[in-house]
Amino acid sequence: MDTPPPLVERLRNHARLAAACAFSAVAVLYAVLCVKLTVVDMTDGVCDFGGCPRGLDPLLWWTLLAGLAAGGLWWSVVKGRSYRSAVGWTAAVAVALVALWPGWLGFAWLRGPHMDLFSYQVPGSSPVGKPLGSWAGPPATGFVVRAGADGVTGYDGEGRRGWSLRVPAGGAVCAMSADSPSGTGLLTFATVLDGCGGRLVAVDVTSGKQLWTMNIPHLVGRPAAGGSQAVTATADAVLAYDLATGVERWRSPLPAGAVAVEVAAGPERVLLLARTDRGVELFALGARTGAVAWRFTMPVGYESPRIVSASPAAAVGDGRLLVFDEAGRVRAESQEPYVPTTGETEWLVVGDVLYASVPEREKRELLAAFSLSDGRHLWTRAFENDWRVRALAADARSGRIAVVTEGAYTHLWHLDPRTGKPDRESTVLRGLRLGESFALHGRTFVNLDDDGRLPPVFDVAPTIGW
Repeated sequence: MDTPPPLVERLRNHARLAAACAFSAVAVLYAVLCVKLTVVDMTDGVCDFGGCPRGLDPLLWWTLLAGLAAGGLWWSVVKGRSYRSAVGWTAAVAVALVALWPGWLGFAWLRGPHMDLFSYQVPGSSPVGKPLGSWAGPPATGFVVRAGADGVTGYDGEGRRGWSLRVPAGGAVCAMSADSPSGTGLLTFATVLDGCGGRLVAVDVTSGKQLWTMNIPHLVGRPAAGGSQAVTATADAVLAYDLATGVERWRSPLPAGAVAVEVAAGPERVLLLARTDRGVELFALGARTGAVAWRFTMPVGYESPRIVSASPAAAVGDGRLLVFDEAGRVRAESQEPYVPTTGETEWLVVGDVLYASVPEREKRELLAAFSLSDGRHLWTRAFENDWRVRALAADARSGRIAVVTEGAYTHLWHLDPRTGKPDRESTVLRGLRLGESFALHGRTFVNLDDDGRLPPVFDVAPTIGW
């Protein structure tokens, strides 16, 4: 008759069996996850040029280590015949199931944060006019507005249609202001007599209510909303209206022979970019009276100059950022890096800092920050294996700069505006139907492609599961 082993020996055998089952469960879990990452998630057939899913390399090593540990423990279990106890098997299976949870948490840590689609608007069944841009309401509401040639639609915080502003048959929305200060945005509409750009309309972003409408012949370019003013250019003058009421504040005639190109408005001044007999000139107009305070002939290369900000006064010409003082003198000229003004350049102005995507020797795009108070280049940020900056936004809740970049995968970064350093690992955006042009407002994406098959707006949320 066999004498049962001492209690300590039985507990040791049970622990050995439980450990073998736990390591086996984790090894199987990690092996399945490796197959999932390589077969389902990998964008290319090989891990080249950043195409390897994040966390795959360490996951393979942990799978191997867990498998080796399980093999060694099972050899010890078989050698010591620790598998004969029903109580031991019951405890081992329970421990193995419990071990799957820390194993899963380890995988989640290795792959980093992911987000995928949370909710979206179904694309319209009718042809969609050319998208023009988007506005965002107060951060607490989550409200966003998408404007296109065929009309303007507001979406509430849950992505549902809140209001629609349609244009009459045969009409079109021509342009929209880049910003909507105080929750008011500006649109220009086509009229029968004046073609595209004969009517200026102020719209409340949250409600869609038309606050005021003004018929203005021969509008040029896009209107500008800044401070408490709505500013637009015509063929012969720059006009300023009260943003809330539409009352005309001043009218500043263009110099003889000048052709307006672009206007920008701020609390302190209005900037006008115009072609004159001297070339391309930048005019600074007083915000109260519209009187010309100074004018500056812009340097022109193979790219057209462009206004960056009215307050502070800054523009880009010939690939250089120019920052001006109160008298129109250039405070500083950025020499490096080169700041492009054509193509799909992404710019963001927050306070007195310009964030712009800049090329790195025609290999990839970097994000650079420039001071608009003195023109200094503050910092430059590269994004690992990503080669393109797709969108920039100011995150009002965190105070960070949100950046969407694209390489083999699409990533969302949140950067410290002072240093350009990320506050955490980038978030992988999975399976999103992004067009060539889109805007980001918090966790809401607004598609700005002509393709009517894409969702006009959608939200993302942290991924649950694998």
